[in-house]
Amino acid sequence: MPSNSDELTSQHATAEQHGADFMDLLVGAPDALVAVDRAGVIRYINRRAQSLFDYERDDLVGRSIETLVPDSIRPAHPAHREAFFARPEIRRPEPDREVTTEPPAVVSRCLRGRRRDGTEFPVTLSLSRVDTDDGPLVIAAVCDLTDRENTKDMRDWMNRLAAMVEFSKAANIHIRPDDIVTSWNPAAERP
Repeated sequence: MPSNSDELTSQHATAEQHGADFMDLLVGAPDALVAVDRAGVIRYINRRAQSLFDYERDDLVGRSIETLVPDSIRPAHPAHREAFFARPEIRRPEPDREVTTEPPAVVSRCLRGRRRDGTEFPVTLSLSRVDTDDGPLVIAAVCDLTDRENTKDMRDWMNRLAAMVEFSKAANIHIRPDDIVTSWNPAAERP
């Protein structure tokens, strides 16, 4: 029959294995993941987060999460963080929601990240709380929206260009290299 000390050792080993399994899960995640304790200290980042924010692991672990937050939002960020720890529900991305002056518990997360060189980029965040032996952590899954924002900018530019062509007083006709007319504006229809 196993002794109590054997049972405790077995439970400790199981807890350590679960922690290692959890960290292995974070390493393989497709999104950038950052784990932060209640004090706002970064406790873990995965490789995708290192690449996204342009930091090495050792440059971030142990530093404040505000390192990755734009300067304009940095002063208010600790209140948002504390509000989340006080009311830890899962928060999913809301990319179109703007930061408001509402109380911190209901204000959206910072929707821009800050790289090592100070450049900012658009992000969505999904936040969830995980209880560990060392206390609660918030895991932020960070998704870079730069490509989506660039696509939106291109679409906006194309829409403006189309409007300019549509309402231009000059005739605009698009002809393919094989001499097929594919489009024209109303001015091209006038005599």
